[in-house]
Parts: sequence; structure tokens; C-alpha cells
Amino acid sequence: MRRKERECNDPAFFTSLFEQADVITLAFQAEEAPYVIPVNFVFMDGALYFHCAREGRKLDCLRRAPGVGFSVHELLSIDREKATTLYRSLCGTGKAACVTDFEEKGRALEKLAHKYRSRCTLPVPQKTLQATEVVKITITTLSGKSNPPQAPRA
Repeated sequence: MRRKERECNDPAFFTSLFEQADVITLAFQAEEAPYVIPVNFVFMDGALYFHCAREGRKLDCLRRAPGVGFSVHELLSIDREKATTLYRSLCGTGKAACVTDFEEKGRALEKLAHKYRSRCTLPVPQKTLQATEVVKITITTLSGKSNPPQAPRA
């Protein structure tokens, strides 16, 4: 990392950003070029979870190559006077796999429902568990970066 003073590797930084961010951008390995897509997600038990349909391009990519990249950011503001952006961000890699355990799948869907204040029926009905795919990303690498606002000088 070029700007070492902005590097953030504190687990509390990662957890805070995962919990506050609404969207994670995922990069899957596709045949012709990376397939990049933003999705809703939750951070649970040290892993990332998202839900999707039971078929589609994300799952096709995942089945071919489970390695993914991801990024999350929080734009704090743009300081036009100093020509800089104030932000918190992280990037990482992981291994993605469909969740087959219905208890884990239900917990992830319930946590998603709470995070996004969804009007879903809880606990998650068995029919919904069967009709919805939940993907778990086991994190393998993480790096964070932050350019927070500076405290005013006294």
C-alpha cells in the first residue's frame, strides 16, 4: 500500500465497515472478463453472506471458480478545498460456496431481513429456504484503508 498512514488492519475497523455498509461489490471469475456485481450482504460469524435466485450468472461463475474478490466503501465526504476524498474502505478475497445447512441459511436470511428492515416473515418459512440460494464467502484476505476527517486544530 502506497499510503501506509491510511492503512487499517484492525479487526474492529473491518467489522464496523461490514456492519454499516449496505452494499458489497463482488468480483467473480468469468470466462471472458471478471463479472462484477453489487449485492446486499451481511457479516455473520466472521464470513459474508448474500442471497440470490437458485440459478444465474453468479452461481455459474461460482461453480466454475469459487474464488471471489470484494470491496466495501463508505464515502464520508469530498473535501474540495484540499482536493481529497474522505472515506473508509476495504478490499478482500475469499472462497464462495452455497450454504446447504438450513439452520445456517435461515440465520443468514434472518440477519439480512433485520439489517435491511425487510417485512419478510420470520422465522424464515421452509418454502423460502428451499426457494432461495444463500452464498457464504469465507474470507481469506482483507486490507483496509481510511482517510478520515482531521480534527480541527486548537
